[in-house]
Amino acid sequence: MRVAWLKWLLPLLGLVSIAGCDRGDYFPPERTLRALFNGWDMWDGPAVSPYKLPAPGVNMPGTPEGAIPVNYDKDPFATATAAAAKLPAEKRTQLGSLAYRRYCYHCHGPNGDSRIIVGESFMPRIPDLRTPQSQAKNARDIYTLLMHGSKNMVPLDDTVTPLEAVLAIEHVKTLAGAPSRPFFAPKSVTPIR
Repeated sequence: MRVAWLKWLLPLLGLVSIAGCDRGDYFPPERTLRALFNGWDMWDGPAVSPYKLPAPGVNMPGTPEGAIPVNYDKDPFATATAAAAKLPAEKRTQLGSLAYRRYCYHCHGPNGDSRIIVGESFMPRIPDLRTPQSQAKNARDIYTLLMHGSKNMVPLDDTVTPLEAVLAIEHVKTLAGAPSRPFFAPKSVTPIR
């Protein structure tokens, strides 16, 4: 007698699963069963509704003032340079130093001379950012190198924001007269015999 109700349950489940096929779902039984047993349907939930077009006469909220569009800017360097120019000089210096320390310090060292553990492990050597050749480079060229990378430089376009990149470049331009110091001072200068 226990098996008798299974004869009715399986065809009933089949009918329920077929009932959802008219919606064009890839897996209609799940949607139909969810709708029947707990009334929840993910297509009508709040996670999907923001992606629907607004009702006629309903305006979408505007873009906040001062927002920089992401992945739309035709010239992110120019936009970031303009945004950096609006910052007070002290704040620019502080944020530039922070950006350099966060993204560049590990390879280029505190003074831009690459005398740090990671920087000294590269072959060929990482260029010294204090040299006249490095300092003479255009900020836009450094920005392109920073964001898109080169033979030895890892591209940082998915890590660094354009504003942080511009501020870090400004900090690099201040390293021209910085002294060169190894990260770890030598323990002994006596040659081994």
